[in-house]
Amino acid sequence: MPINQTPGSTVFPYRATSQELDPNRYMSLPTPTDMKRRSLFGIPLKSFLTGDTIQDETLQNYIDMAISELEHTLDLYITPVEFVERHDYNRELQMWSFGYIKVDHSPIQTVKRFALTFNNGAQNGQVLVNVPLEFIHIQPQEGTIQLVPAQGVTVSGLIASVYSGVGFHAFNTGAIQNWPGAMEITYVAGFEKDKVPALIAGLVENMAAARFLSSLGPVLFPHNSVSISIDGTSQSTGTLGPGFLQNRLGDLEKQITAQMEAAKGYYQKRFLTEFL
Repeated sequence: MPINQTPGSTVFPYRATSQELDPNRYMSLPTPTDMKRRSLFGIPLKSFLTGDTIQDETLQNYIDMAISELEHTLDLYITPVEFVERHDYNRELQMWSFGYIKVDHSPIQTVKRFALTFNNGAQNGQVLVNVPLEFIHIQPQEGTIQLVPAQGVTVSGLIASVYSGVGFHAFNTGAIQNWPGAMEITYVAGFEKDKVPALIAGLVENMAAARFLSSLGPVLFPHNSVSISIDGTSQSTGTLGPGFLQNRLGDLEKQITAQMEAAKGYYQKRFLTEFL
């Protein structure tokens, strides 16, 4: 019976097949309430000048912006995202490198479609070859896809199954080596629902807290000291004020840098690599 997508792969831990119960490796995405009791604990969320209190909606906006910034920086998606890509057909790679393709986004969860279509009709174009998904081998973290025989199928059987048909045979015998955008790949990348690693959730929260304090901190901590004088009698009090704010921002930025480096290393986002 044909399958409608390749078997899914665990994004974290990479290639795990089972886990102990309640491993505490995952966290829900931060909420304004979470920020108040963790990253913003002890911060007076009230304007010193107007007395207005920071609303949860404002904190949520900073959380949303942090998620977007992280996704743009690392090309790492917090929720599953389906992509459809067109890649150039290369006869040598197809025949001798098992159809090697490096897709644009990783880690890959699953592949839903692998087709060869020698026209510019996008998803609705005529398909000459629709590769059985049982033949698709995924390297999730590397973001690569290859065609490998399924159990009980020989290499010659794979080639005959994939590269058969009158239309493709006619194209192939024309000795055409390359064709722009002939390979159409539909796949899903990103983290599984409710399985965001604690590292990533913590990074999102720290980024949101840092951006929030950087933007609104001066409103919350406008002075170092306050003095009152009445009829020759004066009283003054000093606070850490902006100094406390700068220390807190410095701590958050150090945590963000360490967490970002850990994420880049584990999810292979430190360097751009390509098959040559």
